[in-house]
Amino acid sequence: MVEGEREGDGERERDAPGYLEVRGLVARYPEFRLGPIDLSLGKGETLVVLGPNGSGKSTFLRLLAGLEPVERGRIRLAGRDITDLPPHLRSVGMVFQDLALFPGKTVWDNLTYGLVVQRWSRQEAEKRGEELLRDFHLSLLAERLPSEISGGERQRVALARALAPRPSLLLLDEPLSSADPRLARELRGEIKGYLRAAGTPAIYVTHDFDEGFFLAQRMALLREGSWVQEGPAEQVFDRPSDPFVAWFLGYNVLPRPSSRHGTVAVLPEEVRLCDPGAPDALEGVVESRGETGSQVRMFVRLSTPAGPMGAEREESPLLELLLPRGGAGAGTPAVGAKVHLRFERTVELPQDLPPNGFKRGFASGEPGGP
Repeated sequence: MVEGEREGDGERERDAPGYLEVRGLVARYPEFRLGPIDLSLGKGETLVVLGPNGSGKSTFLRLLAGLEPVERGRIRLAGRDITDLPPHLRSVGMVFQDLALFPGKTVWDNLTYGLVVQRWSRQEAEKRGEELLRDFHLSLLAERLPSEISGGERQRVALARALAPRPSLLLLDEPLSSADPRLARELRGEIKGYLRAAGTPAIYVTHDFDEGFFLAQRMALLREGSWVQEGPAEQVFDRPSDPFVAWFLGYNVLPRPSSRHGTVAVLPEEVRLCDPGAPDALEGVVESRGETGSQVRMFVRLSTPAGPMGAEREESPLLELLLPRGGAGAGTPAVGAKVHLRFERTVELPQDLPPNGFKRGFASGEPGGP
């Protein structure tokens, strides 16, 4: 934010719906095309963009930040068309995957660097710097270098620095990708709290579904440069638009039985062991199992079903189950045991699975995820 655009300027625009408007955004590279992308994001909303590596997530952020050229389409932010503006005039803050802190500058200098560049007065910059030290619990670290603080503290410095000039939009490019699992869970909660307190609309890129769903108010999925689904996070999760989206969100995806076209998606925690005579029971063999904290995770290879129009698939589906450890999970079958399964809830999708699965990480019937 440049001097003269402090507290009062643009507040009427900021309260309007469609605070960020992206229309027909396209970028083209020698071997990759992103878009077209259409998006409307309100003030204070957090959009999480999910997708496999190479799907265009980081490129999308760089287009919004002005770090990559737009081939066609428009970007409007707080009522201004920023499509052709240089990065420093967009009022867009960004937290990079590697955090990009200045190694030779103290925490204080990192926090206030953007304010100096944007010509905030010394008094205003110092006041804002003190606010950030207090709000991000960095007061005791002000004179330390990034190499002298912990990974979690560096994450806080990077986020505080991006929010320092009170940007109109905050972009976060997988900022927790290098954090260990425990620290990442703690930082997710902190980031969500900071974004809520700042009221700044944010776009958060990740390939980690759990992280994304925790942070998202809206969710979008990218696949090979295409914007395949976007909407309220709960809606996207409960009603995936196609087999790829369902798989990426953690569903098991398998062909519909007999001669029906389309696919069936079911979450691992909604697959149950059952008796052989149960209605619609499926038969399979346990291929692997293990405990993950409070749950037992199993992978069961189904007996080969008939695919659409009676065609046999090359490989029968492998289903993931999550059962509670103890209780229903006690005495779960051993590897190699024959079992029968039923589904608590399914999502039926009209699209068939591609014969060879999806590119870039998706293969029908394979365990794990992106």
